[in-house]
Amino acid sequence: MAGDTGARNGRRRPTVADVAREAGVSVATAGRALGNYGRVRDDLRERVQEAAARLGYEPNVVARSMRSGGTRSIGFVAADIANPYFAAAMRGVCDVAHEEGYEAILFNVDDRLDVERNAIKVLLEKQIDGIVVSPISVTDMGHLRRAQERGVPVVLLDRTSARMNADSVVIDNEAAAYGAMAHLLELGHRRVGLVASVVPHEGPELVVREDTGRLGVRGAVRPSIDRIRGYLAALDAYDAVSARELVRFTSLDAVRYAEAEADALLMLAEPPTAVFAADNVTTQGVFTAARKRGVKIPTEVSLVGFDDLDWTALVDPPVTVVAQSPMDMGRTAAERLFRRIRGEDRPGARIVLPTRLEVRSSTAPL
Repeated sequence: MAGDTGARNGRRRPTVADVAREAGVSVATAGRALGNYGRVRDDLRERVQEAAARLGYEPNVVARSMRSGGTRSIGFVAADIANPYFAAAMRGVCDVAHEEGYEAILFNVDDRLDVERNAIKVLLEKQIDGIVVSPISVTDMGHLRRAQERGVPVVLLDRTSARMNADSVVIDNEAAAYGAMAHLLELGHRRVGLVASVVPHEGPELVVREDTGRLGVRGAVRPSIDRIRGYLAALDAYDAVSARELVRFTSLDAVRYAEAEADALLMLAEPPTAVFAADNVTTQGVFTAARKRGVKIPTEVSLVGFDDLDWTALVDPPVTVVAQSPMDMGRTAAERLFRRIRGEDRPGARIVLPTRLEVRSSTAPL
């Protein structure tokens, strides 16, 4: 007879996810009920046990992968802690964890999916009680679903994905970008450039729409691509120039690469009269490129950036930015996580936090 391969008599062995589906509860609740840890209502525990019996689920087979008890610690998996966004979000997560009497374990994955997978593996081995993660990919979610199958709740930060049932804490990136662009377009600018940091394997792909001859974008639903959609939608709404040469992407999240793309944009034979930088890295890159090239802001080019970092208000001129609160996002994600740890059993929710346009001196009428 073959060893413990997860199948018996040629049939796949029932999993925690199968039991959850049969019982009509979340995977996290099924995991807690079967593993006898955490808080589960008596009626739900009974429903899960009955479903397990009907399916022939054998807890002893997967006992090695079940948590025997909580550790009063949660994990925070950040794409790049050097980015001020994630540093502020971490503060929010840690503050809530400490209020709950928990510790937070930080993993910085340096924008690498393989490192993120390993971070999740290590956290599960440490019998973590829950995970807040800003996932590198919104399409490759298998490692995060496996965490849920082991009864570990997962909350997504700054990302959402249709490929897993989990709470997510985000902003409306498309609307925020549209608002930033509307500010520039209402000042009279019609030739507006874009610089954005992107993840190549999940898009974006710029296309020319057959019906209008204007630019469109394809790619996964993620912040950078949603902001590109907002940029293009505003161009369409205001009948502004829609041209591939005005759009610059950097696939590496470093200021020097963003600066190079911004410099190329400013060197065009007919440069833009305004630029929208779609994240905090490209905001710094555009500002630096303009300074080095001697392009005056806002008299020669207006600039709207993203994220209200300290430096944006201290430079001359102060930079108009889309302001969000990563600390509040981190707090909200952690609060949702603890609700799951305490046994809340509802479908994953998408929580959208507000943004605002902080108008400063880097924008001016054409």
